[in-house]
Amino acid sequence: MNKLDELKVFLSIHDNIEFLFIAETHLNKDILDAELQISGYSFVRRDRNYDINNDCSDIVSSGGGSMIYYKNYININVVEFFDKAPDSLAISVSTSGGIVCLGCIYRSPSLSYSQNDKLLECINSICHESNEFETILIGDFNLPNVSWENGIVKTPKGSNNKILSNQERYVNLFNDKGMSWYFTDEITRRRLVRDTLQESLLDQVLFSNDALVSDVQLLPPLGKSDHISFVTELCVKLMNSDEDCKQLKYSTSWSKVSPSDLSNFSKENIDWNYSSSELDVEEMWSELLGKLNQVESVVPKIPLIDGNRPVKLPWSTTSLKRMRKNKEKAWSQFDIAPSNEH
Repeated sequence: MNKLDELKVFLSIHDNIEFLFIAETHLNKDILDAELQISGYSFVRRDRNYDINNDCSDIVSSGGGSMIYYKNYININVVEFFDKAPDSLAISVSTSGGIVCLGCIYRSPSLSYSQNDKLLECINSICHESNEFETILIGDFNLPNVSWENGIVKTPKGSNNKILSNQERYVNLFNDKGMSWYFTDEITRRRLVRDTLQESLLDQVLFSNDALVSDVQLLPPLGKSDHISFVTELCVKLMNSDEDCKQLKYSTSWSKVSPSDLSNFSKENIDWNYSSSELDVEEMWSELLGKLNQVESVVPKIPLIDGNRPVKLPWSTTSLKRMRKNKEKAWSQFDIAPSNEH
């Protein structure tokens, strides 16, 4: 709330920004939506709704939360399964590259093991290689011990440090899902602690397709925040108007419907007998095709487009990226402490 006025000025200067992600909002139910309005933008918010110190408590801790502002002309859908993620939220939008899910992440360093499990589960789902959409995750991941240059957490051999092992769970998940990240050695947070300057890389931009993100521009913090701001430029065009949607082609996604649903629909709605025993081949084919089109009508469609689609290079598949990242991780561990084990 105390940065809202500066935020409005920021958006008036950078008026081409279509989405604004805010992590660690510190909002609660006492702050009304009307108090957060910005001209030209709509928003979705996820306030903290749990006790960070006790998973079984009905008390809601202060702090946390995430928020996404988006231009009024943009059509978005909230990703419902991401509701389980503490302090984070995700939306999906139609683009020239198909559906893209955008996640705003705030991972508090105080999350319990089970609360981290929920966030990891949601990230795993939204980044799964079987998804027929691309994913971009932006926010404060609070992983200060990650070496982003090689995607590992430098953990001493035999260490039982829970903080380090928790951070390693996230990096392993990003590697396993073939996710890429933008920042490697930048500083995204600076703060003075007892007259000592602390510099960390806590914020990150993660993406499932290297062709999605063209640039990230670092900007000064808002207000007295110790985190920088940054603008992420994407390589896809939003599809919002009827004219935009005419450019889209749609493909039937059979993997998104269960065989039992298709079977039940077929039994209840389609008579598979021919209308007459005297039909010729062409007439029989015409009737059969009509019945098959009825079946296809209940199968979800996904948008495709011929041009301006961020196409993955043939050698940049999820499985190959995962193997390469695991190879780099293994090499980094060996390079730090060469042994037969590594």
